Amino acid sequence: MGLAFADVEINGVKFRALVDTGFNGDVLVSKDVAEKLGLVMIGESERKTVDNRVIKTKVSYGKLKVFGAESYVLIEVVEEMPLDVLIGVRALEALGFVVDPSTGSLKRVGLIAV
Repeated sequence: MGLAFADVEINGVKFRALVDTGFNGDVLVSKDVAEKLGLVMIGESERKTVDNRVIKTKVSYGKLKVFGAESYVLIEVVEEMPLDVLIGVRALEALGFVVDPSTGSLKRVGLIAV
């Protein structure tokens, strides 16, 4: 499949985001993006990295918009992040999207109630 990217808006500011189906959170952003957005931190969290390190993130919230769908999501700030924005599966589910493995693009499936 390769990498999947999507054009997104966070609090009205546009970004190109990596979509990571292996990340079980909402949104990760770099420190620079957090400052650009003027995010107000509401707490801290811990995450395990792919190389098995444990890092602390600062937590905020904001409005994420992808292809016209909007939802309020948790935004975690990673001090040393090599990209601006990463979208996880929890945010995708909140907006009603999945990644189509045959194209590597987002596919709207809608919100599912069980």
